[in-house]
Amino acid sequence: MKRNEIVSADGQLSVPFDHVTHACMTGSIHALLQYLLLFDYDTVARHTCYFLGYGVSPELSAHLPAYYFKTKQTGTVLTPSRWLDKISMRLGRNRNYPFLKNSKIFAMDVGFVPPLIGSQPYALLSDGPLGISQNMQPSSAEYQRQIKKKHTLQGRLEELLYGPVAVFGWGNNPQCREFYLTEENPNALVLQGKPIHIRSLRHMWESASDETRQLVLNVYGVDDNDIALLNSKRYIFLTQPFTRDRTLTDDEYHHLLQRIFSHYDTSQMLLKLHPRDKFDYQKHFPGIAVYDKKVNMQLLVLLGATVERAITICSSSVNSFPENVTVDWFGPDIHPKLKAFFGQMVPPYRSYNQVSL
Repeated sequence: MKRNEIVSADGQLSVPFDHVTHACMTGSIHALLQYLLLFDYDTVARHTCYFLGYGVSPELSAHLPAYYFKTKQTGTVLTPSRWLDKISMRLGRNRNYPFLKNSKIFAMDVGFVPPLIGSQPYALLSDGPLGISQNMQPSSAEYQRQIKKKHTLQGRLEELLYGPVAVFGWGNNPQCREFYLTEENPNALVLQGKPIHIRSLRHMWESASDETRQLVLNVYGVDDNDIALLNSKRYIFLTQPFTRDRTLTDDEYHHLLQRIFSHYDTSQMLLKLHPRDKFDYQKHFPGIAVYDKKVNMQLLVLLGATVERAITICSSSVNSFPENVTVDWFGPDIHPKLKAFFGQMVPPYRSYNQVSL
């Protein structure tokens, strides 16, 4: 790779440093989709550098016009390699990515992103439907974690090394100048006093050029066969990365799913895997169909995927479905570890059935 340009994964496309006007930083495929639809094709294809976390699979990033790197982010938050990676990014930021000094930064500001943001202003992308409401109200577990982290040794070290965004993410800091959301997010304190731009994914998709739509389809690898598979089942269960995030053990999650699935005819069920979910569903539930492409449920719905009933523990992606789809919501209260992790969870903002075990 030349030191003054960014080269795509297949080596076919390159963007010179002095052509970069925008930076997209995220480990979320929802935020990536939102960014690809926010701007015209020329901006996203020829003037953007993408910094992507482990939540964006190589299958997706390989089709982006120009991305700089992917971080593995393995281990726990205290793993030495993760600290070294972040310190290296922070110290080498200005040398390795000089274009960031003058680029407009759009980010989901958690994980590996704060060291890259540094002291720069940025706009927050959406991590998913109602993400800000779920995470940034006083009763939410994430908001309380930020308050507590500020007064810990780890929090003080991260703020010193990477800047305040490392402690106060989700836009909860002065550097976040504006918010880009895909729907209203009520009761979120961080939104007060800052510009808020709300454009639904459907509106952006319908307004996008043919070039942009084709880029999105290429990146996410979606075709008519995917939609046909989803439409072949009556029920869809939206999974979440509880074992990957160390919220539940494999045994705890397996037992919980057995109880949930007992409510349904599983021969008519499709498991739609969360992009970061690593649980082996085919091993534990061999009779249930699995859709494991790293694709947003929101995009699949836009392309015509529909079911009779959408089922989840507490995935906000159920908000993607139209009102003629029944939503069964179990909620984090079905397990004490989930309740402790999520705190006061925001329920779907559309109609739904509250289901108990």
